[in-house]
Amino acid sequence: MRQNSRHTRVQTTIEAELSGRSLGRAMLALVAIGGLAACSADQQLPSAPAQKASLPEVAQHRQKRGVSASLVYVSDASGVQQLWKLTNGVTSQLTFSGAVDKDPHSAAGHLVFASYRDGDEEIYMAKNDLSGLVRLTTSRGEDEQPRLSPDGSRIAFVSYRSGAPRIWTMDSTGANQAALATGSESYVPEMAPSWSPDGTKLAYTSTRSGSSQLFVISANGGTPVQLSNEMNGAFNPTWSADGSTIYFVSVVGAPSLRAVTVATGGTSDWVYDGAGVGQPTCSTSGCFAVEGAYGSNGDIVSVAADGSLTTVAGTAANETSPTVLVQ
Repeated sequence: MRQNSRHTRVQTTIEAELSGRSLGRAMLALVAIGGLAACSADQQLPSAPAQKASLPEVAQHRQKRGVSASLVYVSDASGVQQLWKLTNGVTSQLTFSGAVDKDPHSAAGHLVFASYRDGDEEIYMAKNDLSGLVRLTTSRGEDEQPRLSPDGSRIAFVSYRSGAPRIWTMDSTGANQAALATGSESYVPEMAPSWSPDGTKLAYTSTRSGSSQLFVISANGGTPVQLSNEMNGAFNPTWSADGSTIYFVSVVGAPSLRAVTVATGGTSDWVYDGAGVGQPTCSTSGCFAVEGAYGSNGDIVSVAADGSLTTVAGTAANETSPTVLVQ
């Protein structure tokens, strides 16, 4: 795998974060449970701030290889994290809220994301072109990491409204908001929901067994099945397009991607890069991730079947959290 000298060395010591969350935390959620750390779907590891480029340089989003899929991702090129779009090799800014917009996800012609545009972090939904934008949550606790079901009818998300981050679901209209019944105590952090391609199951991470590990459960709740036993935890799960495999982030040395076969629980290495790689997302259009995801200068990369990476969007700004626009 390629090395990238402009990325700072990734720090591999994960720090607990619940007592120090803030608007500018770059979407971290690191939770210490019994001395072991759990990380959210958008975790980043501490690193020195990157030198910011001049505005003309930042505005020129370069692509090293075009991709057929249209992507939405998060970039701070405008000075604050906003949603950007990549289509046919051309990048453009999609949101202009002036507040942090993050955690985009697309399915069934619609886009959901989390935003601080109304003060508190809440979840919003619109069509893929951002027309018909509506706010779906109004809780006092922060709501984040929304994921649309493949048919667009339901949304799984993470809410802090009960104290600890937990998996919640709601209709795509915002109705019927309820915590997902996972059988764990309400204080146990559970994060990073990801729908199976058929919409019947959710993958997520939980510290119920000590450290953050990967679990799969019915989309309606029930008894979860633990699929990972990573020494330093498992984070950021995403399903393969055929539903047979879940890819996730493992932190042994630099963060890397591993794969687990859903039917057997067998795990294998998938992607390693010296700059650290994370935040994977897959669809029928292919898999994408972020190289340098846990520093301050991430690039959006495509992931080939052999695990090799190719940059598709990268600047001196920080590009993270890709999602394929699904019609």
